[in-house]
Amino acid sequence: MFKCIEVKDPEMIKEIYRFRYQIACEEDDIFDKNNFPDKIETDDYDAYSFHYVIFDSKKSIAACVRLVNNCAKGYPTYNTLKIFPEEKKKLYSYSEMGELSRIFIKKEYRGIKNTKKIIDLVKLNTGIKMKELGIVCSFGALEESFLRLLHILKMPYKPIGPYQMYGNRLRAPCIMYTDELIELNKEMFFETVC
Repeated sequence: MFKCIEVKDPEMIKEIYRFRYQIACEEDDIFDKNNFPDKIETDDYDAYSFHYVIFDSKKSIAACVRLVNNCAKGYPTYNTLKIFPEEKKKLYSYSEMGELSRIFIKKEYRGIKNTKKIIDLVKLNTGIKMKELGIVCSFGALEESFLRLLHILKMPYKPIGPYQMYGNRLRAPCIMYTDELIELNKEMFFETVC
């Protein structure tokens, strides 16, 4: 059984950063751990983010995600990856956009059954927040295999640029529309609201 909460407590947010370091720098080698000598993986976008943690039944961190919104610096995907010019023309104002990033799942929960449960919690909690904030669409920098998995799990991201190196992985800049996410998962959102 998993539980997702939005984290506001600074000490718990620091625990999320430690978890991110463990996954991104030690386990999966996404980022160079030498860049994080304090073993805390954080960046400038975290100050503009809503942080979510998914706990397992033992109350240990099983996964995390952040929703960046209305960031003065822009968005990581937009600032880092090349986006097709025709796609840039379609983008909304910064306040109507967001970015879901730092979606990390502990290795022991990466089987399809647990991953589905975790992604369902991510969809529900961030989807509700995006609707509340008036976020029309959100960026993501996604590896091809993760993009395929998210499609299976009804997170309708679409590539808006070519695959490029980001961290130590090839990723494509992608976009997901909040209304499409909710429509694809309407049973889940309907049950929560009603």
